[in-house]
Amino acid sequence: MKIHLVHDEKIINRAIFLFESAFPGNNLFLVFTHKKVLKHITERDNVMLYNKFDYSNLGENDSIIIHNLNRRKMKFVEKHVPTNVPVYWIIWGVDLYNKLLAPKGMKIMAHHNSYLEKGNLWRKIYAPFRKMQEISNAKRTVSFVQRRVNYLVTDTTDNDYKIFTEYYPSMKNKPHKDFSYYPIDEILDDELLHAEINDNNIQIGNSCSYTNNHEYAMEILSAFSIGDRDIIVPLSYSIRKYYQKAVLKQGWHLFHDNFKPLTDFMPLNKYDELLRSVSVAIYGNWRQEAIGNILVSLYLGAKVFLSKHNPIRNWAHEKKLVIFDLENISQEDIDTPLDAETKEMNKNIILHLYNKERIIELIKKDF
Repeated sequence: MKIHLVHDEKIINRAIFLFESAFPGNNLFLVFTHKKVLKHITERDNVMLYNKFDYSNLGENDSIIIHNLNRRKMKFVEKHVPTNVPVYWIIWGVDLYNKLLAPKGMKIMAHHNSYLEKGNLWRKIYAPFRKMQEISNAKRTVSFVQRRVNYLVTDTTDNDYKIFTEYYPSMKNKPHKDFSYYPIDEILDDELLHAEINDNNIQIGNSCSYTNNHEYAMEILSAFSIGDRDIIVPLSYSIRKYYQKAVLKQGWHLFHDNFKPLTDFMPLNKYDELLRSVSVAIYGNWRQEAIGNILVSLYLGAKVFLSKHNPIRNWAHEKKLVIFDLENISQEDIDTPLDAETKEMNKNIILHLYNKERIIELIKKDF
């Protein structure tokens, strides 16, 4: 049995579909939440709350697959999982960049980011202590990975493994596996699979996560003429009220009526349809994030701009995808859509690499 340790997140429904397609009836998903009712994951026979699981029968024929590593999952493995049971860690982004690489000095936030100003004086006073705590937590996590994790699994952007081992050379003894939560032919319905961009709106970011660096991206974009375009800014996911308020304030200030924040949850099919209206997709992230949005935007034919600090940029170039640097954006870039040949090339690369058949075969091979 493959025991999956998961968060109550929308993306897990797709993971259930993929792993069940690869290993029918051989998966159990333990959800780490204190709530008694699941919000995002659809309940089914092979899904249960982690504290309801009878772990006494775990054996060497089982395996543990951690989706997004955190302290509760580490404690669960340490306490209940025998050392002869193989453990896989599927890296999400926040568990690597925020918790392990940032404490080692990687910059994941732009200087112009209201999250850095949160709390003002008290935040500054406690900053050194918070930094020490982050370093301590990182050491604890790395120790756990070194002792208990057998395989490091990257989600879509396989250069995360290289970056991780550069910051932590001791991890080079851990075999690398590949995976993706984003089969494009599962994310998009049949109509959108054959659709193209139908408007000229501009999107900034994908969620209310402070590592989206919205203010950084908006400041760059504000130097150019937008005309009557909508500036779509999704802020209904990973909400931090203080940060959301700051982004809304600057958005209204810089773009006035053009600013169209999304503060209410949208079903995936409605959101994907909205992405079809976006001809320019801008991501201010300095870390791996929003990869699902980026793949969909590229597939539909949008012009995607990533920060030069974002490791997805190098990953995209390695895959021969055509993307652009946010810091070098120009008025011509904004006003000129991708040519038909480039759109088709991006679309074919993504469909070849991230279709459900290939991902299911990857799961069969790597897990």
